[in-house]
Amino acid sequence: MKTQTLLRSVLLVALALGAGLVSPRTARAQTAQDSVVATVQEFFRAMTANDSGAMARVLKRDGQYYGTRQGADSLMVFRMTNADYIAGMARSRDTMVERMWNPTVQVHGPIATLWAPYDIHRNGTFVHCGVDSFQLIRTARGWQIAAILFTMEPTGCGASPLGPIR
Repeated sequence: MKTQTLLRSVLLVALALGAGLVSPRTARAQTAQDSVVATVQEFFRAMTANDSGAMARVLKRDGQYYGTRQGADSLMVFRMTNADYIAGMARSRDTMVERMWNPTVQVHGPIATLWAPYDIHRNGTFVHCGVDSFQLIRTARGWQIAAILFTMEPTGCGASPLGPIR
């Protein structure tokens, strides 16, 4: 069944290329964009599962992330290395569910950016929403997340188009 689905997909792309509906460059870009989205979705899956091994595969160990939160009179910024994040995840007993929607993906050769609104829940309770910005590098292992920048907005969040968490 999977083989038939794969063959059907390859045939559809070949027909689109042959008909001039999609250029080879566009077909590659769509594939690269899909791979970037899949890598970020794997980051979220690993987070929810507290799977530090899977997280280590999608994060560049020497990368880092920055979170921002607007305070009453100043912007608070914190930084953590990806290695520290993975170590903390291995110790955590919380269940985190982060979801994104409407991602915008830019790919240029071996680098990519994914930008998307998100919400996050800890143990079933809403924590905050915001915007995620993932910076990725294509390595021999595939796409890996080198840096994450995000806003943390505990109030003023609209309803997620994804509905309530399950």
